[in-house]
Amino acid sequence: MAVGRSDTLQELITILETMFGETIIGSDINLVKHLFYSLKADQREFPFDYEGEKLTSVVEEVSEDTLVLYVPYLQPKGILRAKISFEILNILYQFEVVLLDFWEDHVRVKIPSELQAAAFRKNLRVAVDDLFMNYVILYRSLSGGERELGKNLSVEQRFFHLMKEIKKDNPSLKLINLMVTEYILGISRDYEIVFFGPGKDGGFFGDFIKKYNRPVYVPDCSLIKSYIGEEKDPYLDNFRDEYIHLIQTRGQAKADEFFRELQKEEVRNFLISYIVTPIRLFNDPIGYVKVFSTAMDKFSIVQQQALYIEELGDILTYALTKVYIRQENFRNEKAVTRILDISMNGLLFEIEDERTFNYLKQHNIIKMFIPISERNLVLRGEVVRFLEIGTGKYQLGVNFFDANPDDMVFLQHYIFSKKMRILFE
Repeated sequence: MAVGRSDTLQELITILETMFGETIIGSDINLVKHLFYSLKADQREFPFDYEGEKLTSVVEEVSEDTLVLYVPYLQPKGILRAKISFEILNILYQFEVVLLDFWEDHVRVKIPSELQAAAFRKNLRVAVDDLFMNYVILYRSLSGGERELGKNLSVEQRFFHLMKEIKKDNPSLKLINLMVTEYILGISRDYEIVFFGPGKDGGFFGDFIKKYNRPVYVPDCSLIKSYIGEEKDPYLDNFRDEYIHLIQTRGQAKADEFFRELQKEEVRNFLISYIVTPIRLFNDPIGYVKVFSTAMDKFSIVQQQALYIEELGDILTYALTKVYIRQENFRNEKAVTRILDISMNGLLFEIEDERTFNYLKQHNIIKMFIPISERNLVLRGEVVRFLEIGTGKYQLGVNFFDANPDDMVFLQHYIFSKKMRILFE
């Protein structure tokens, strides 16, 4: 047995030895290996802390004295140590591991020869099979993830009333549409908002948006280089990638002819400049906003105005996705949100919608509404665990950080009564 253990850790090992017997616990390496075999069998994700960077890992292989971990986006930094932590049977474990080899999002580590840190959870999780919840994403930034202070503060100030509506639990799409229209009219009275659907494919612009899923900006319709030139705007794209694609598939002459005809048609329609930006649901294009100026307007849409419209498109995308998750998503059987277990610290829930699962990896701050008996608990938390089961089901773990008054007390009573029923069954 290893030396230098804390009293708490030694007490834990004594309890485990009592529970499981000396054959497994008598050697730390055997216990540790069994822990990793359990993680591999469940394909459970757990944190991988490498030089202050929080990554997610999965055990792919357990050998005699090494592990192979799959760690997406892992970049070697010359440091050969990392910290990992995970929970099994309501016991939290933490190890510092030695890194032996790196390759293509994989790392081989040495299996720790002893237990390093472990503790029983203060709040046990209780398995449930009769709890469901609704939830709404809470705003952190338009792109999710860490709050981008510079960009998002300016967006919130520029579109103050629109963002105020979007941050509500149940934003009004009708009001959002009116606000977006008002903001567009501040740039130009000439605009189109197109949604794809039966009989509405959006034409050339619709095909372009579906294919490239990004905005396109033409600052001067009288110049062919605005369409296909290499010297495009540093922040906004033109049609050059599509032009190169046409050259490769149909030849130089056909590609030149196509964009010359497109330019002539737009000049005949008196277009001076325009910006087309996608409208998305999750990350899938479902339409676009086109704002343009004509010869009658006697002005061009400049870069700052084009970026303004692009931000409006991002805001509209966020609003539509938030409303879909909050309302429409729950009319679909595959999006039913079932709670698997719950404690005073958090819960584990399951969904069957892949788009929602991937979206929550970025927009992971959520507000949950859980009906229990006569009360509707309102809890706020951060989604910290993502697990793809492989049968079209996805599990997500949430840590609570806030709740409505007295809701945690009610939850404590619920968990206690649930545990008591389990004990007496």
